Amino acid sequence: MTTPRMQYEPENTQVSRSRGRKASSFWALARAGGIAPAIGMLQAVLVLSLAMTGCESSMEGRIADAGPARDAAAAPRDGAASPDAFTPASDASMSDAFAEDAAVLDCPCFDGPGTYCEADVAAHAAEEGCVALRASATGHRLLACDDSGWTASATCGSGCETGETGASAECSLPICDCFVRSAWCGASAARHGLTLDPPCRVPLVPAHDTDILGCDGTRWIVQTACSEGCFEAPTGVADACISSRPTPAAPGWPACAHHGLLHSGLHPEASDRLRCAGVTSSQITQTIGYATASAGYHAPDGTAGGLPYTAAVDLSVRGLTTTQIRALLARLAENGFAPWYRQPGHDGWPASEAPHIHAVFAGVVMKAELRGQIRDFLAGRNGLASHTHYSFWSPTAATREIIRLLFMRHYTP
Repeated sequence: MTTPRMQYEPENTQVSRSRGRKASSFWALARAGGIAPAIGMLQAVLVLSLAMTGCESSMEGRIADAGPARDAAAAPRDGAASPDAFTPASDASMSDAFAEDAAVLDCPCFDGPGTYCEADVAAHAAEEGCVALRASATGHRLLACDDSGWTASATCGSGCETGETGASAECSLPICDCFVRSAWCGASAARHGLTLDPPCRVPLVPAHDTDILGCDGTRWIVQTACSEGCFEAPTGVADACISSRPTPAAPGWPACAHHGLLHSGLHPEASDRLRCAGVTSSQITQTIGYATASAGYHAPDGTAGGLPYTAAVDLSVRGLTTTQIRALLARLAENGFAPWYRQPGHDGWPASEAPHIHAVFAGVVMKAELRGQIRDFLAGRNGLASHTHYSFWSPTAATREIIRLLFMRHYTP
């Protein structure tokens, strides 16, 4: 037996359909017999509707008067919630729901399109309350981001290195098997690792580039911490700490007048040398920067005259031709800077990153990351995690010597 459909329709649906049939009847009557009979029918419908409304109100009143008896009969047994009960959500629960929705939003490219280390992305995502490929703080993937979202571009078996900007990360080179037979200066060991096939990195460098490294079985260790630096002996002879750092020869660069700081965050000597290289304040795009995404390359290196400074500086190349950029690199090197033109898609610089010049002043105390870049420059490399050959421009032997002698004020090249 088929159950009549109206038995399961909600009350408001039945009323709506009833009113719809009455409206249709009204217009049919108007067309067939004229407007007067139709109006009479409409009046009857209105009276009936008012009567139904009154019945509903009366019924609600009687139900309300039943009060406790009705509640007792409707109460669920054993404390179970009534299946028909509806409890409006509190403001707090609604806020929690909205917070959960916001937490699953996809993260934007935090520092623009490019590549990011997974651990950095996880930290950003936790701070911003978003997600990006379920990034983990202990993950080892290299993640790429563009307008279409996040993708995993590689798994970094030997770790990931955040570059000079937040979106220029690279997989680290593999770690070298420990090859020290006696004692080796950290910086020298790192240079040797880059000459091997395939190139590899010494895990304790650049943090211990001026200390004596050795091997404990297959494990890299610091044999001796050198307070004044490390002396690199000829091949086959053990390196050793130096007791006092000798005064390096004058770099042989042209004289340069002293002026006030060209830009905040510069060492006074670096500021003067930028002026002598023809750099204006408007060309400087970054000195000190505290972004964790750039791994501290632009974090302060020390103080001079009571003010913080960094040895790193970024310069705009807007409006410069390729020839003019090469000429500027040469002038920077002649004045003590190790410079690179970061050309998108070339020499290890991501195609998604902005073009600019990154330069490090060699004559001041600096952080380990920048010391590694100076040594890369002296070896003709790109100063990035890949440590590949830099092809855009090459300094003369004389300008390379200026950088080496300045660096020797505080460090072993």
